[in-house]
Amino acid sequence: MRRLFLTAVVLAAGAAPMLAGCGDDESPSGPGGSPTASTLTLEAGGIDASVAATWTECPDGDFAEYRLYRSTVAGIEDNVGDATLVATVDTASDTTYNDAGLDWSTVYYYALRTSDTEGLHSWSNEASATTPDSGGCGYLTCYEIQGQASGSPYEGQEVTVMGVVVVGGEEYYSSSAPVAVISDPEGGPWHGLTLYGDSAASLQRGDSIMVTGEVQEYYDFTELGYITEIQRLGTGASLPEPYDISTVDLSTAGDPEQYESVLLRITDAIVTTEPDEWGVFGVDDGSGECNVDDNGDYSYTPSLGDTLNYAIGVGWYAFSEWTLQPRDDSDIDASGGGGGGSGDTLTCYEVQGQADQSPYAGETVSVTGIVTVDGDSLYSSGQAYCVMQDYSGGPWSGLVLYDNDAESLNRGDSVTVTGEVTEWESSGSYLTELSYITDVTVHETGHALPPVELLTTGELANSASPEQWEAVLVEVQNVEVTEAPGQYGEWKINDGTGECIVDDLGTYGFEPSVGDTFSSIVGIFWESYGDYKMEPRDMGDITE
Repeated sequence: MRRLFLTAVVLAAGAAPMLAGCGDDESPSGPGGSPTASTLTLEAGGIDASVAATWTECPDGDFAEYRLYRSTVAGIEDNVGDATLVATVDTASDTTYNDAGLDWSTVYYYALRTSDTEGLHSWSNEASATTPDSGGCGYLTCYEIQGQASGSPYEGQEVTVMGVVVVGGEEYYSSSAPVAVISDPEGGPWHGLTLYGDSAASLQRGDSIMVTGEVQEYYDFTELGYITEIQRLGTGASLPEPYDISTVDLSTAGDPEQYESVLLRITDAIVTTEPDEWGVFGVDDGSGECNVDDNGDYSYTPSLGDTLNYAIGVGWYAFSEWTLQPRDDSDIDASGGGGGGSGDTLTCYEVQGQADQSPYAGETVSVTGIVTVDGDSLYSSGQAYCVMQDYSGGPWSGLVLYDNDAESLNRGDSVTVTGEVTEWESSGSYLTELSYITDVTVHETGHALPPVELLTTGELANSASPEQWEAVLVEVQNVEVTEAPGQYGEWKINDGTGECIVDDLGTYGFEPSVGDTFSSIVGIFWESYGDYKMEPRDMGDITE
């Protein structure tokens, strides 16, 4: 059932290589003008030290992305390497960003860079804003109480805090006094705080309040207790948008302290352990497992292999364990549930095992993920190739499927596939595959693909562990062809950090020449015959 890689492009007699509508001596796309520059405006303020940025929309059809930069020194365009990239936006109509958690009474400069699909850029005007002085506010924020540390700098002190209620006083189970959770309007890391005491019972989501009490560290969980006064400033306020994290972020392998009492959201996570006697179950989006608890009132009963399309809740710490605490049924969407495989459903990350060869080699397993390479996109002399990846991307997140049963799968399919983990050996290298497939379940079509990993050619060719990128969708930029295709269609590129091989299992119909340059090449990272290489899927992966 094995196959040889015979990857030369076959052309009809007399035909010339085609390049996306260009002649055979032309580039994949021609140069154009720079994108329309936006006009940037700023407004400082909010309960927390923050700057709200707004800009005019780019009207160009070849728009690619906005990048918003911040600095405490003017002249960002000329010194972009010294500035902080605070936001990358790939939707032209998304023209606002709130930059929160800044220093008080500080001048900040901002500039927006707009890019198009040809790799051309333009800059907005540079604008500045000064955050307010916190000294005269008469209240503190959740961010200040948290102090960006495991213990609050205000521990033991009576303080007044302003915030918006995101968990009402009767929404979470408590064996003693009621608890409620407030947030700074901006939301995000360090912007939440739990209130503890009988007076919190009447609080409802959307209440804007000023609350006075004592800052406590209850077994390392920051709370406001001994509450003496709660003043309602209003009701029905908009809640902060849940802050998107990966599952690993809310585990000891991540940096969970910043998410204490913060409204969070995880997406496309698989149930990896069933609820224990306390109702805690494990989920994993491919980055690493975290726990979900049942202090809230929801009816969902998790089963191994279920897909949580999303789960919203507050980051919680109790009994030396971090958990996500959904509030009610509206916080959990498990409509894509039912892993489809037998037994535990694994992620690609787990199958890869962070090693050259999978710890599951020879075993039949069920694996979930997003299809990144169609089942009929890559050449094979034997069974069909397909590639899937964990939802969150990253190292060790890809897996090759090798079986005709995967041939009908398309990019963006959310799937669970059952088969045997095999290691295809060629010239001392091992490509981890899922073969002898017995079951394919498509949960959803048209799902967003995992993020592409931006790397250098040197990282792909010469890093200490290129194996981590096997079957992962990667991108290199600003490369030059240093070696033309040989007998098997392989050619080499370099961005100045070292040569990397590009192969032709995909369907791109042109032949590069030495000296050709490309602003971007995307492809699946592949291993065969002792070499690591990129496999672009089609012409859409290659940009001049």
